[in-house]
Amino acid sequence: MTEQTEPLIQTVTGPMAASAVTLADAHAHVWINPPPGVPPKHRFELNDPRRIEAELRDFRSAGGTLLLDCQPGGCGRDAAMLAKLAQAAELPVACVTGFHLSVYYPAGFWLWRASEHEAASYFINELTASVQEKEGVLAAAIKLAFIDKIEGQTRVLMEAAAEAARQTGAGLLFHTEGGRNVEALPLFFEDRGVPLTRLYFCHVDQRPDLGLHRELARAGALLGYDTFVRPTSKPEQNVWPLLLAMVKAGLAGHIAIGLDMARSSRWRHFGGGPGLVALPDQILPRLHHEGLSESLVAQLTGQNIVRFLIR
Repeated sequence: MTEQTEPLIQTVTGPMAASAVTLADAHAHVWINPPPGVPPKHRFELNDPRRIEAELRDFRSAGGTLLLDCQPGGCGRDAAMLAKLAQAAELPVACVTGFHLSVYYPAGFWLWRASEHEAASYFINELTASVQEKEGVLAAAIKLAFIDKIEGQTRVLMEAAAEAARQTGAGLLFHTEGGRNVEALPLFFEDRGVPLTRLYFCHVDQRPDLGLHRELARAGALLGYDTFVRPTSKPEQNVWPLLLAMVKAGLAGHIAIGLDMARSSRWRHFGGGPGLVALPDQILPRLHHEGLSESLVAQLTGQNIVRFLIR
């Protein structure tokens, strides 16, 4: 009889049992230190270790068990710092390889002129051997940034990401511009051998088209709802009604809740708010208040993103 082993997910401090994740921020930003040459208007800085560690400790004390850091290499990620912070706060953090929008890189960054083979090799190496900043640390997923068209170097990098996903089994996590033209993505990746169950579309709650969301979810995709703490996105009018309608349609298994707090002004220990504890202190109670069962809440706030991260 073959002994069954527990599924694992990759964090910056090593593999972690999937069952140990009970409350996760499915779209987090833990550390961003943009390289020289990034234009000032595109420089998101989240790089004070003392304040970040304090925020992570607050999240862990409130029940948090995982943060999925969504900053890829070359535009502010520092896996060595992520590992240091995770260890200090005793809070697992997973990181990603891949690419963000070109505006977050210095002019002439190599990835934006790389061949498909070069980019795929880079992604695969970070998933299976080591990320560039820290020997022995592995990325858990591949991030891709998509505005609305699959063309030019974005297409080259998407082809590379599809190849890396096929070879490693890693999931593909997408930055979308409010879900714009997200419907173009499933066919592109299915045609390249990546099933919809390995696609995770973030920020799509900014496009609260219930029909579209139902279609994507029923096809197998994971949808990132991450505008709960953004007043400009009108969460009471958009994400909350959308979320509840999707749950009512029996599609809670295809939604992952995150905070997407890339701006330090949203962190309590930087003098802003609501901070990482918004997930356990505000969103979690609201889900219960709306009448969702413990099992549904567990899917939305942990189990679904864990399933995506398991290879």
